[in-house]
Amino acid sequence: MKERILVIAKTYPEISTKYGPLVCTVGLNENLQWRRIYPIPAKIFFDKQYTHLRFKKWDIIEVELTDARPKDPRIESYKVVNWENIKIIGHVKRWEDRIGFLEKVLDKDIESIWNSNRSIGVIKPTLLIDFFDKPRERIKDEAEKEVLNKMNEAQATLDQYIQIKVAENDILPDVKEEGIKIEKLPWIGYKFECPNINCNGHEMMAIDWEIQELFRKYKQIEPVKNKVFFEFKNKRNIYFVIGNTWKFRKSFMIISVVYPPTGTKPNTNVKLDDFIQHRSSGIDKWLQ
Repeated sequence: MKERILVIAKTYPEISTKYGPLVCTVGLNENLQWRRIYPIPAKIFFDKQYTHLRFKKWDIIEVELTDARPKDPRIESYKVVNWENIKIIGHVKRWEDRIGFLEKVLDKDIESIWNSNRSIGVIKPTLLIDFFDKPRERIKDEAEKEVLNKMNEAQATLDQYIQIKVAENDILPDVKEEGIKIEKLPWIGYKFECPNINCNGHEMMAIDWEIQELFRKYKQIEPVKNKVFFEFKNKRNIYFVIGNTWKFRKSFMIISVVYPPTGTKPNTNVKLDDFIQHRSSGIDKWLQ
């Protein structure tokens, strides 16, 4: 089946024994259903021959998919038939429209996601308590250990850093550093409270590619914390898109941080078709 998907999450590359370094890509289709699509090779985002495939967060892509089950039992997971045929057909630029889509699928709290059969959800934390790193020896969650190991394996196979493009109204910087070998990535993430009235706080690892790349740029936690914690608390409203792994269904991680400026009002009248560049005079002109 062919679907149009608004890309909302791209996580730091992880190694796959079958496909090599892959980027977990998550978004919403035209029916506002979550999609986790794979394989999306990391080489798309740094190999010059794939420039035309180099989609960003908030791009709309057209892709042929097939059900990933039973190998991946998560209902949102779909396999890309041929990643080289992906087309970028649109882009959602305004924060009002971006969060308009998220508000349509917003979850009540973390617990409601845990208690569902879903593996992807989105919440608005009511309180950001901290952003910090954690020594590997203190990590108890098996899913987090596995993801970190796969991320390290993936980075060891990449020949160069990948340049992350961010829009002018975003605050995370472009990052491009080449020829530097990276030390093992640490656990970095948030402590926060969700809207559940009985919430005692959550700690979740953040594997959002932008945040991980920011840490690789500074190689220490404080400059990153200034951006994604203090600046977010003072100037941004925050949404967390969270997802789990197929082996550890109850272990969720932050796969995308969405950070509209404080006071941004969502446009909930949005629909995906409004942002797609349609054919004109027989020529496909894709939004950049």
